[in-house]
Amino acid sequence: MTPHHWHATAAAWALQAARGTLTDHARAEAAQNDSGGLSTYDGLRSPVWGSRHALGGHSDPVGTLVLASGITGGQRVNEAATLADDITRRLALPAGHLPGDGDPLDRITTAIPGMLPGTAAALTRLLVRLDDRVRMHLRIGPARRLLTGVECPACRHRLVYEQTLGPTEAWTVVCAADCRCTGVGCRCGQPGAVEGVPHIWPRNAVIGAVAGATPSPTT
Repeated sequence: MTPHHWHATAAAWALQAARGTLTDHARAEAAQNDSGGLSTYDGLRSPVWGSRHALGGHSDPVGTLVLASGITGGQRVNEAATLADDITRRLALPAGHLPGDGDPLDRITTAIPGMLPGTAAALTRLLVRLDDRVRMHLRIGPARRLLTGVECPACRHRLVYEQTLGPTEAWTVVCAADCRCTGVGCRCGQPGAVEGVPHIWPRNAVIGAVAGATPSPTT
C-alpha cells in the first residue's frame, strides 16, 4: 500500500473507535432522557485514547436512539445520537459506490487496500474531518500515543507516535513534526513514496526502533 492507503486505514480505525464511543454516549443519553434525568455518562475516557470498547460495526442503534431521545414531546435532544446519525449518513455516500452491504464504515475500511491512491487520499480527508467532529463532541484527543526514545526515520525528530487502533497489521507510526515525503530517494524508505504526503509507516516497518520503546500517553 502507498502512504495514502496507510493514512486512510489509520483514519478509518480511529473513526471506528470514536464512533463506537459516540454510540455508547447516545445510548446513555437516551436512557437518561427516558428516566427524566440529565446524562452523567462519561465512559472510560482519557485525553489520548477515548473510550475503550470493542471495535466493529455500528449500524444498528442510531436512528432509534434519536427517536428514543424524545425529540418530540418536549424532551431534551439527544445530541450524541443526532451526530452519530449524521456521521453514518455521510459515510453512506462513499460506501454506496462499494460492493456489499452493512455498516458503511466497515465496508469502506475493507475496501481501502484496493483503492487508487488518489481515492484513498480523498477518503482520508473525509474520515479525518468526521473523526474530528466526533472527538470534539466527546472532548477526547487523537487516537495515538507517544513512543519514548524513538526518533523519526526521516527527519530524526524525537516525537514519534504510534496509532494502534484496529488489527495489529493496521497499526502505524507517524511523526509529530509533520515532516513530508520528498518522493523517490526520501529517507523514509517507503515503497510507493509520494512527494508532499506526511510521513507514515506501518508499525512493523519500524519495529526494530520500536521494540525497546516504552509507550506513554500524551496529548
